[in-house]
Amino acid sequence: MVRRLTRRTALGAIAMSGSAVLPFACGGSKLGTKPSAATAPGGSPQRGGQINLRASTDPFDWDLSYVGKSAPNGGGMALAYNSLLGYKFGPGVDFADLTLKPALAEGWEVSPDATQFTFHLRRDVKFSNRAPVGGRELTSADVKWSYEYWSRTGAIAAKDLPKSQFDWFFEGLDAIETPDAYTVITRFRNPFVPFLSYAAADFNPIVPHELFDQYGSLKDHIAGSGAYQLDSENTQKGSRWVWKKNPDYWESGKPYIDEIRWLVIEDDAAAAAAFRSKQLDMLGSGLSGRIGFTQAQQVRRDNPTAVEYSFSYPELTHVWINTRHKPLDDLRVRQAISLSIDRDEFVKNLLGGQGDWALAGAFPDTFSQTEIRQMMRHDPGQARQLLAAAGYPSGLDIEMTYPGKAYGDDFITLLQLFQSQLKQGGINITLKSVDKDTESSGRKQGTYTISITPGLSLEGDIDSYLFQFFHPSSKANYGGLNEPKLAALIEAQRQEPDAAKRKDLVRQAVRYINADLAYNFGLFYPRYHQFWYPHVKNFAPNWGVSISNSPLTEAWVER
Repeated sequence: MVRRLTRRTALGAIAMSGSAVLPFACGGSKLGTKPSAATAPGGSPQRGGQINLRASTDPFDWDLSYVGKSAPNGGGMALAYNSLLGYKFGPGVDFADLTLKPALAEGWEVSPDATQFTFHLRRDVKFSNRAPVGGRELTSADVKWSYEYWSRTGAIAAKDLPKSQFDWFFEGLDAIETPDAYTVITRFRNPFVPFLSYAAADFNPIVPHELFDQYGSLKDHIAGSGAYQLDSENTQKGSRWVWKKNPDYWESGKPYIDEIRWLVIEDDAAAAAAFRSKQLDMLGSGLSGRIGFTQAQQVRRDNPTAVEYSFSYPELTHVWINTRHKPLDDLRVRQAISLSIDRDEFVKNLLGGQGDWALAGAFPDTFSQTEIRQMMRHDPGQARQLLAAAGYPSGLDIEMTYPGKAYGDDFITLLQLFQSQLKQGGINITLKSVDKDTESSGRKQGTYTISITPGLSLEGDIDSYLFQFFHPSSKANYGGLNEPKLAALIEAQRQEPDAAKRKDLVRQAVRYINADLAYNFGLFYPRYHQFWYPHVKNFAPNWGVSISNSPLTEAWVER
């Protein structure tokens, strides 16, 4: 028996989204400023025009099953493709509001036990009219093929492809049924509470099989049903990436802007100068690394007419520890790293004192700040004692790679603070700059030692953190941790439809990760700033679509 649920009812009734399970609105700091009058809804949309954004590096792969959520690849995917569902966004919508809305699916039902999800597709949605797809209609067969591709199941299982970065979106998938061209039924062997959130993820789009049929992957070609499509003729690697309005886009009358340009600017200072001279219309999107406290002060002074939107980011700054790499397999060494970290110093120097401590595996309201401070201590003296007990009385040397300036100048400051803190605990970090592709590949292939990501790319459910990065079956468990007790807790929380019981399981898992295993570390929840000029209308960022340019489908320009 299947019951029909409205979008908002589905979130509350079976705790499907992060906002229902771990509601950001319940206590704690506000996550986003209210949009200014310059971005408030209202007025008549103007069609046409161009908008320029910064990309700090070139896209290098359109097949996210291979490279994961590395920016700016995901931003391009979000422009060119659509998922079955999406999140509300725009002026008047809070930054962390994760209310689901229809996208390729105009309606859906969920079984009471959360094992069956039925989606009803829009009719007359077309893929872009380019080879080898040719503008054909998108149907339930495309959903089935896409979901089997991202999960490496069904017909795709026989292709002997590398494990997908996103197979955890579909853990326990039993079958995908297509009773007609516009109905898709996904069945799971066990309750799978987070799945509606994953159906709304930018990183779970519906793609045409023709690209894979012809090229063997989606890596080098992109053609979808999304609002914009890549203009390869006018794109120049290292300089600009041009996205043109899709004339066959299914959402009537949208997008309003004709062209989006990514200008590749690696250096923060050069990007700030380009914004000041209005070569860029916007600064601080997920494509190019976020703008932190220090840089925001300068941008604000230099551009007094620009609109500013400040938001606390639920995707924390995260330290990766590779337990395959000796001596990081030794709990005492990992504990020494943990005790060397001074989160207050990060908050003071990078956030102007306005920020919160973070835990690996947690959303901002999983634990209170008081609980986190009791759990995570700063004690360099004890760190040195632990290192001596582990066989390193004279200290420990570790090389750490980082992706140059791909994450901006504030990230370099963060690395230097981290290096200084660990030195006080007897750990000497040598920083080695590499290109972003090399750094990302090293983490995914497990060849790194320690790595830092300034803001993980998560989905709207806590499971996207816990299962993705800590379950032994996940490809994104980059450090190779395999703890049966933790795995059991992670599996239990994704099968528990009761919100209170699920949150308790999540808290047990997070405490085990941080207090008992000292495996990976959360540093802080960053506060970021995004700037744009007042001629960009009807725009505001939202966490659910934060890495992409999706909010621009509702925006227009008045020059």
